Amino acid sequence: MESESVQALADRIVRHLTAPGTAAQSGRDAALALQVDIEDLRLKLDPGEDDLPTEMLRQVLRYWRSLPRVGGIPDRIKVEPEDLRPALGYLMLIDVLTGPGIGPGDFRYALYGTKIAEVSGFDMTGKSVWEVATTGAIQRFFAACYEAAVTLRKPLLTVHQAPPSITVSHWHRLILPLGCEGEVRRFLVCNVPMHDDGAGEELVVTSPPIPVAKPPAEHD
Repeated sequence: MESESVQALADRIVRHLTAPGTAAQSGRDAALALQVDIEDLRLKLDPGEDDLPTEMLRQVLRYWRSLPRVGGIPDRIKVEPEDLRPALGYLMLIDVLTGPGIGPGDFRYALYGTKIAEVSGFDMTGKSVWEVATTGAIQRFFAACYEAAVTLRKPLLTVHQAPPSITVSHWHRLILPLGCEGEVRRFLVCNVPMHDDGAGEELVVTSPPIPVAKPPAEHD
C-alpha cells in the first residue's frame, strides 16, 4: 500500500468536493480532476434525498440523519438491523483503524452485505480495503474516499462504473460517518449495484432488497 499516494488522493477529493460552485461537487466525471483511472466517476458531498436514485438509499440517509450527534456526527457505531431492514444485504460497516503503525487508508470491513457479495463475487467481511478483488486504482480510490470522509465528516455519495466482470453497470455508494465522542470511528455504507436502462440518468436496482444479511458485528 502506498500510504502517501492515498493521502494525496484523499486531499484532492476533499479539495474537489469543497471547491466553490456546484459543478465541482456534482460533475459527472470526476476522474480527470482527481487523476484516477475510473470510468464514469461521480461524487457528491452531503447529498440530499433528490440526489439518491433509490428509496433504499434515501431511507438509509434518513436513518443516519435521525441519530443523536456529538461534534456534528452521529454518536453511535452500533447499528440495529431492524432499523434498516429494507436495505439489509446492501449495507457495509467499515471500521477506521487506528493505533501504532496504522497509516492513511487503513480500513476494515466489519460487515459486507450479502447482496453486495452476490454481485461482486466475494465477501469482504473481516478483511482490509486493500484485499478487495479489484484493480489497484479502485482499491486506492476506496481507501482515499474513506480517508477524505474522515476529514469531511459529512455524507459522501460516489458512483462509478463497474468492471466488465460484474453484471451491473454502476455502483452507487452512500458513505455515512459514525462516531464516538465526536471522532469518526466507522462508516455505515449503503452500496447499491445498478444498471443503466438506456435513458442515461434512469437507473434501476438489479434485484429487490432482501433482508438476509446477518446482524452487524458490534465493535466498541
